[in-house]
Amino acid sequence: MRQEPENILQMPNSLQKVPPITLSTLTPLWTGGPQAGVVDRIHETGMIGSLRWWFEVLVRGVGGKVLSPNGEKCAILDLEKYKKLTTQQKNDPEKLKECGLCDVSLIFGATNWKRKFRLEIEDYTSDIHLRNISVNTGSNKPAKWFFNNQAREGNLTLKIIPLTRDRNLFDPAIIAALVKFVSDWGGLGARNQMGFGIVRPEQALDARPLYEHLARIRKQATNQQLPSLDNMFFVLLKPQDQSRFDPEASFTLKHELRKKIQEEEKRTAQLQSKNPDDTLSHFIMGTIKPEKLASKIFISRPFDKDETSTIRLWGWLPKQSSRYDSSWNRQSIRQLIYQHIEQNYHIEPDDWVELNHPDPKLKNSEDEFLKTLLSIDEG
Repeated sequence: MRQEPENILQMPNSLQKVPPITLSTLTPLWTGGPQAGVVDRIHETGMIGSLRWWFEVLVRGVGGKVLSPNGEKCAILDLEKYKKLTTQQKNDPEKLKECGLCDVSLIFGATNWKRKFRLEIEDYTSDIHLRNISVNTGSNKPAKWFFNNQAREGNLTLKIIPLTRDRNLFDPAIIAALVKFVSDWGGLGARNQMGFGIVRPEQALDARPLYEHLARIRKQATNQQLPSLDNMFFVLLKPQDQSRFDPEASFTLKHELRKKIQEEEKRTAQLQSKNPDDTLSHFIMGTIKPEKLASKIFISRPFDKDETSTIRLWGWLPKQSSRYDSSWNRQSIRQLIYQHIEQNYHIEPDDWVELNHPDPKLKNSEDEFLKTLLSIDEG
């Protein structure tokens, strides 16, 4: 049986904690469970997986080192190298990265290295049964989404319990701040592409510990093909007539964007005397055939924000991809999405947030952008 480093196996009984975080669901929440396709409660593993994904996005955005927990370039602590470190070095993040860890796995765990916190959930949510969605496509064949199993809605409380005393390795306030960031801009849990996961903290959360942690990361890597702050955009949409969105509105928008990309792909292919094959719309909006591709665009179900019916959209477009050609690149696809939203929905100038926004009046430096996302007061 493989022996793990001694300090990894120790779990202090009494460590400083952050106050519990109470969340209210604004759209259905899903985390999966032991039975495929069924969520019987809010599972910790599903929430941790979601938080890790967003932490990877933030770390890539500041140029940090990100390795997959189980991919081709995976994070594995080299035990032989680790044993040669001094006691002080074993608490030095840079020395640990030299042993095979990365800026994400230092906190969220890797092979031979345990996660630095435990997440406990007090689940007060209940089942919500979802009706199937059918969207008129203008033809005899409507677009349909089927929801055979229930999701969850209500309140839940997160308890972030640190498993190390060394604040140089981990400060639990970082995870609380990460929860704030995700609740402000994205979605928690799984099936965000189906509109799930919008939550609201019931108390004020401070994102400065997360900002300060990211500021200490040594910039050493860039990745043009994975989600990162520098290739993401975040949008708040409202109905043009200031009414309320229909329950199907987010799925209508999903279909509209897919159709718009397909139409433009067909038009540019005809100009070049090529046969369109919808590969671009599959690449951006996702597909299950001929190969399964996850959507890069996430659209929430309608929810109330400041007593106004709202849809949250976020997404990422890689800066480089083999799917791009002479007609299509990140900027042209981004502009196509932006124009469609601007023409069909109500958005204020600051409702579309991204790094290097075309509007020169908006803040475009990486640090200013990060401060905007984390609600860091310049003062």
